[in-house]
Amino acid sequence: MAMHTKGSIDEAAYRKKDIYSNEEKKIIMDRLDEERRIHQEAIKGLDGRKAVYNENEKEKILKQLNAERLSKQKREEINKIRTSNKELYKFGKKKLYKFLHMEREYYIETSDCDKLSRRPAIITLYYRAFDELKKKDVLMKTELYSDKFFISYDAIRVYFKEYSLEDKRSK
Repeated sequence: MAMHTKGSIDEAAYRKKDIYSNEEKKIIMDRLDEERRIHQEAIKGLDGRKAVYNENEKEKILKQLNAERLSKQKREEINKIRTSNKELYKFGKKKLYKFLHMEREYYIETSDCDKLSRRPAIITLYYRAFDELKKKDVLMKTELYSDKFFISYDAIRVYFKEYSLEDKRSK
Protein backbone atom coordinates (compact mmCIF):
# COMPACT_ATOMS: atom_id res chain seq x y z
CA MET A 1 0.00 0.00 0.00
CA ALA A 2 1.44 3.37 -1.03
CA MET A 3 1.86 6.07 1.57
CA HIS A 4 0.42 9.47 0.92
CA THR A 5 2.55 12.46 1.73
CA LYS A 6 1.37 16.03 1.90
CA GLY A 7 0.91 17.44 -1.63
CA SER A 8 1.22 14.10 -3.45
CA ILE A 9 -1.37 11.57 -4.54
CA ASP A 10 -0.97 7.83 -5.22
CA GLU A 11 0.72 7.28 -8.65
CA ALA A 12 -1.32 4.15 -9.35
CA ALA A 13 -4.47 6.20 -8.98
CA TYR A 14 -3.11 8.73 -11.52
CA ARG A 15 -2.42 6.04 -14.10
CA LYS A 16 -6.02 4.73 -13.95
CA LYS A 17 -7.62 8.14 -14.51
CA ASP A 18 -8.45 9.79 -17.83
CA ILE A 19 -9.36 13.23 -16.51
CA TYR A 20 -7.24 15.11 -13.96
CA SER A 21 -8.02 18.06 -11.74
CA ASN A 22 -5.92 21.23 -11.98
CA GLU A 23 -4.04 20.29 -8.79
CA GLU A 24 -3.25 16.83 -10.14
CA LYS A 25 -2.07 18.31 -13.47
CA LYS A 26 0.25 20.69 -11.61
CA ILE A 27 1.73 17.82 -9.56
CA ILE A 28 2.31 15.72 -12.70
CA MET A 29 3.90 18.62 -14.59
CA ASP A 30 6.17 19.49 -11.64
CA ARG A 31 7.37 15.90 -11.41
CA LEU A 32 8.01 15.67 -15.18
CA ASP A 33 9.87 18.99 -15.11
CA GLU A 34 12.05 17.81 -12.23
CA GLU A 35 12.88 14.56 -14.05
CA ARG A 36 13.75 16.54 -17.21
CA ARG A 37 16.10 18.85 -15.28
CA ILE A 38 17.84 15.90 -13.59
CA HIS A 39 18.23 14.19 -16.98
CA GLN A 40 19.66 17.37 -18.59
CA GLU A 41 22.18 17.84 -15.79
CA ALA A 42 23.27 14.21 -16.08
CA ILE A 43 23.78 14.56 -19.83
CA LYS A 44 25.63 17.86 -19.38
CA GLY A 45 28.01 16.13 -16.96
CA LEU A 46 28.60 13.29 -19.45
CA ASP A 47 29.29 15.70 -22.33
CA GLY A 48 32.17 17.16 -20.41
CA ARG A 49 30.90 20.70 -20.85
CA LYS A 50 32.35 23.13 -18.42
CA ALA A 51 31.37 26.70 -17.74
CA VAL A 52 34.91 27.76 -16.77
CA TYR A 53 38.02 27.07 -18.83
CA ASN A 54 41.65 27.55 -17.89
CA GLU A 55 44.08 29.44 -20.16
CA ASN A 56 45.45 26.32 -21.90
CA GLU A 57 41.96 25.10 -22.76
CA LYS A 58 41.00 28.56 -24.05
CA GLU A 59 44.12 28.63 -26.21
CA LYS A 60 43.37 25.16 -27.67
CA ILE A 61 39.78 26.16 -28.47
CA LEU A 62 40.91 29.40 -30.12
CA LYS A 63 43.53 27.55 -32.20
CA GLN A 64 40.92 25.02 -33.33
CA LEU A 65 38.42 27.75 -34.25
CA ASN A 66 41.12 29.66 -36.13
CA ALA A 67 42.13 26.53 -38.05
CA GLU A 68 38.50 25.90 -39.01
CA ARG A 69 38.11 29.53 -40.10
CA LEU A 70 41.27 29.37 -42.23
CA SER A 71 40.19 26.08 -43.79
CA LYS A 72 36.76 27.51 -44.67
CA GLN A 73 38.37 30.65 -46.06
CA LYS A 74 40.75 28.60 -48.25
CA ARG A 75 37.84 26.48 -49.58
CA GLU A 76 35.90 29.63 -50.47
CA GLU A 77 38.93 31.16 -52.22
CA ILE A 78 39.54 28.03 -54.30
CA ASN A 79 35.84 27.80 -55.21
CA LYS A 80 35.98 31.43 -56.31
CA ILE A 81 39.13 30.80 -58.38
CA ARG A 82 37.44 27.81 -60.09
CA THR A 83 34.57 29.90 -61.44
CA SER A 84 35.72 33.53 -61.50
CA ASN A 85 36.70 35.12 -64.79
CA LYS A 86 35.33 32.17 -66.80
CA GLU A 87 33.47 32.37 -70.10
CA LEU A 88 29.69 32.20 -69.57
CA TYR A 89 27.45 30.63 -72.22
CA LYS A 90 23.67 30.91 -72.44
CA PHE A 91 21.49 28.27 -74.05
CA GLY A 92 17.85 29.19 -73.58
CA LYS A 93 17.43 29.88 -69.86
CA LYS A 94 20.51 27.89 -68.86
CA LYS A 95 23.75 29.60 -67.88
CA LEU A 96 26.70 27.30 -68.49
CA TYR A 97 30.49 27.12 -68.23
CA LYS A 98 32.51 25.20 -70.81
CA PHE A 99 35.18 22.63 -69.91
CA LEU A 100 38.53 22.58 -71.69
CA HIS A 101 40.34 19.56 -73.20
CA MET A 102 37.50 17.07 -72.89
CA GLU A 103 36.49 14.48 -75.48
CA ARG A 104 33.59 16.79 -76.44
CA GLU A 105 32.60 20.35 -75.67
CA TYR A 106 30.92 19.68 -72.35
CA TYR A 107 29.15 22.39 -70.38
CA ILE A 108 28.13 22.55 -66.73
CA GLU A 109 25.39 24.70 -65.22
CA THR A 110 26.67 27.53 -63.07
CA SER A 111 24.43 26.43 -60.18
CA ASP A 112 25.94 22.92 -60.24
CA CYS A 113 29.43 24.33 -59.56
CA ASP A 114 28.26 25.48 -56.12
CA LYS A 115 26.94 22.01 -55.24
CA LEU A 116 30.28 20.25 -55.66
CA SER A 117 32.45 19.09 -52.76
CA ARG A 118 35.14 16.51 -52.02
CA ARG A 119 32.46 13.81 -52.01
CA PRO A 120 31.78 12.57 -55.57
CA ALA A 121 28.33 13.38 -56.91
CA ILE A 122 26.48 12.62 -60.10
CA ILE A 123 26.28 15.84 -62.11
CA THR A 124 24.65 16.42 -65.48
CA LEU A 125 26.90 17.84 -68.18
CA TYR A 126 25.54 19.15 -71.46
CA TYR A 127 26.89 18.97 -75.00
CA ARG A 128 25.65 20.37 -78.28
CA ALA A 129 24.32 18.16 -81.04
CA PHE A 130 22.59 19.79 -84.04
CA ASP A 131 21.40 22.95 -82.30
CA GLU A 132 20.11 21.16 -79.21
CA LEU A 133 21.62 20.32 -75.83
CA LYS A 134 22.01 16.71 -74.87
CA LYS A 135 22.79 15.44 -71.39
CA LYS A 136 25.43 13.14 -69.97
CA ASP A 137 25.62 12.18 -66.28
CA VAL A 138 29.14 11.96 -64.87
CA LEU A 139 30.70 11.52 -61.47
CA MET A 140 32.31 14.76 -60.34
CA LYS A 141 34.12 16.11 -57.29
CA THR A 142 36.54 18.85 -56.25
CA GLU A 143 39.64 18.80 -54.06
CA LEU A 144 40.87 21.39 -51.58
CA TYR A 145 44.33 21.59 -53.10
CA SER A 146 43.22 22.13 -56.70
CA ASP A 147 41.26 24.70 -58.67
CA LYS A 148 40.22 22.02 -61.16
CA PHE A 149 37.17 19.74 -61.37
CA PHE A 150 37.68 15.98 -61.15
CA ILE A 151 35.42 14.06 -63.53
CA SER A 152 34.86 10.36 -64.09
CA TYR A 153 32.81 9.47 -67.18
CA ASP A 154 31.79 6.13 -65.66
CA ALA A 155 30.23 5.89 -62.19
CA ILE A 156 31.02 2.17 -61.90
CA ARG A 157 34.65 2.11 -63.03
CA VAL A 158 35.72 5.32 -61.37
CA TYR A 159 38.75 7.06 -62.81
CA PHE A 160 38.95 10.79 -62.19
CA LYS A 161 40.65 13.17 -64.61
CA GLU A 162 41.03 16.84 -63.85
CA TYR A 163 39.55 19.53 -66.06
CA SER A 164 39.28 23.29 -65.85
CA LEU A 165 36.77 25.77 -67.20
CA GLU A 166 37.35 28.01 -70.19
CA ASP A 167 38.70 31.47 -69.28
CA LYS A 168 37.08 34.64 -70.58
CA ARG A 169 38.34 35.72 -73.95
CA SER A 170 39.72 39.20 -74.29
CA LYS A 171 37.62 41.21 -76.70
